[in-house]
Amino acid sequence: MPRWPHDDPASLAAFYGDPDKGEPGKQLKPVIPPFQMYYAGKPIAKIMFHVKAAGALAAALDEIWRECGRDQHKVDRLGLSVFSGAYNPRYVRGYEPGNKEGRKPRWSNHAYGAAIDFDAEHNGFNTGHGTMPQLAVAAFKRQGALWGGDYQGRTDPMHFEFCSRAPTATPLSFLGEVQADGDSDQSGAGEVAGSDAPAGTPAGGAAPSAGGFFGRVRNWVTAGASSIGLTSLGAMTNGEVVAMLLGFVLLILVAGFLISLWLWGKQSVADWIAKHIA
Repeated sequence: MPRWPHDDPASLAAFYGDPDKGEPGKQLKPVIPPFQMYYAGKPIAKIMFHVKAAGALAAALDEIWRECGRDQHKVDRLGLSVFSGAYNPRYVRGYEPGNKEGRKPRWSNHAYGAAIDFDAEHNGFNTGHGTMPQLAVAAFKRQGALWGGDYQGRTDPMHFEFCSRAPTATPLSFLGEVQADGDSDQSGAGEVAGSDAPAGTPAGGAAPSAGGFFGRVRNWVTAGASSIGLTSLGAMTNGEVVAMLLGFVLLILVAGFLISLWLWGKQSVADWIAKHIA
């Protein structure tokens, strides 16, 4: 039998309490991360989480700390010290009361105090596995959590939630189709709920494009690499990724030059350079 409630409103409310009645918010307890975590560059000391899932969150964070060799610098490089939201009494985006599609309102799993997001800037919607390290995915899955990187349709790799789903056949995915529970706190509004971060700061992290041009380049490269299993690129900084790309471009240019020499000869290439470049 699954450790966590099934991911449907009735099961979640029965286990964690009914958000319509404010019940989950009355059942929170602080989880003290074993490593320093930050929101918007400012340190936080605790994460408020539902009492029924707080132990599992603490165990996952402890495993991450051990797997990183209790090295804060490594945790920082992997983006796992970047807190992007936990408890937040809000609806899933697109499922708010009165939504224009006429969907039945549905609370986000953050509203139950049973979900947490990491490093929203580099793990935004529809970025494959983002830059989320496999050691973090394994740590949370060992506690029975679901990972947004496994969603059908648009993925949500910043997001982990303590609920369960019955295995189903992979559905045919159409353009624009979105899994209903892709409910991370990215770009949310209001207080950074679920932490001790100062009130008035946004509940979610920055959008994937918030890092500027080089940040977007990093996202594209790491998302593409993660789709073929190269999740280790998630530990690279923006500068390192750009340097890698420049090195790749230089390699292509050198290879093209050598192939030109082989195909047309040294003199022909020299004549072409003298005519068109020199």
